[in-house]
Formats: sequence, structure tokens, C-alpha cells
Amino acid sequence: MIRGPCSGKLVRLAMAVPQRVRASSAVSQAARYEGSVAVASMPRLRELLATDAAAVEVDLGAEKAFGRSSLKGILRGSLLLQCRRCDKNYVWQLDSQLDLCLVESEEQERAVLESADPYWVQDDQLPLHEIIEDEVILALPMLPRCPTCESIVRDAPLPKGEVAPRRRENPFAALKERFKSDQ
Repeated sequence: MIRGPCSGKLVRLAMAVPQRVRASSAVSQAARYEGSVAVASMPRLRELLATDAAAVEVDLGAEKAFGRSSLKGILRGSLLLQCRRCDKNYVWQLDSQLDLCLVESEEQERAVLESADPYWVQDDQLPLHEIIEDEVILALPMLPRCPTCESIVRDAPLPKGEVAPRRRENPFAALKERFKSDQ
């Protein structure tokens, strides 16, 4: 942290996204990592995309709150996927939240398992690029379909005798409408 030039307030500087960092240092310094990570540097992700000529924009922060160490942030980017139905390439927008509770023992893992996604820290190392790659892979659609094919599949008639599953109303939709009407 440094003092800002005009205000004199403490300002936390964001660092580029290194391959790996020491977890204890990152958490104790409340480190923040911002930047682009090239898809070409992520071999498992590269295999799932139509091209590796893209990057993932990363904004991560390590912190300790309520006695728990965590790594939180946002991953964004425009990735080129291949439609599994028509084989055409299309742009898919990545916008994923990362929220991992850093654990170092089975006891810690069990304690947070129901309320958070644990990440097992080994040898005090946080492999940031590997974590980013894992999170992007988890965010990808299981069956990539371009918007055209997605609408065809969504609007296709059901086979005779089958009933469409009833859609559950989003419980927050009414609240959203209420806030709109209050403004």
C-alpha cells in the first residue's frame, strides 16, 4: 500500500497476475491481482475453444475476514466456442465470479464446505493461472450452442405424449418489479 498523491489516503495497488504466489503473503498483504491471462497459456482451456487468440481479464483479491482466508474476484472475456449442433464458431461472453475459501487441512475444509467453495493450499502456494483456468473451464457451457441453434432447440416441439417441465418462477423477479415500481 502507498499513500495517494493528492489525498494522502492509503491506496492498494493491483499487481499483474503472476503464475503463482505465496498464499500467506497474498492474504496478509490483502494482495490484488489485475490483468489479462492469455488463453494460449492455459493448455486445458485451449483444447475446449475454437481458437486460443483470446485472453481472460482477471481482477482477484486475497483477503482474510472472519478468520478465513479467501481468494475472490471476477473473470471476464470473449471466448470463441464451436457450436456442437452446426459446427459454426460463435463468441461466448465469460462473466464469472470467483470466491474460494483457502484451506490447509481436512478439518478446515469440512468447516467451510457447506458455506463456501474450499481450495486446498499446498506448500503455501496459490497457482493463480491454474485456478483461473479451472474456473473458466467450470463456467463454460456443457454443450456449446450458438444463439441460432439454442433458439431452435429451446423452441422445438416436444415428442408426442411428453409434457414440458413447469418453469419455476424466479423468487426475486417479483422483488425486482417492486423495486422498479418504487423508483
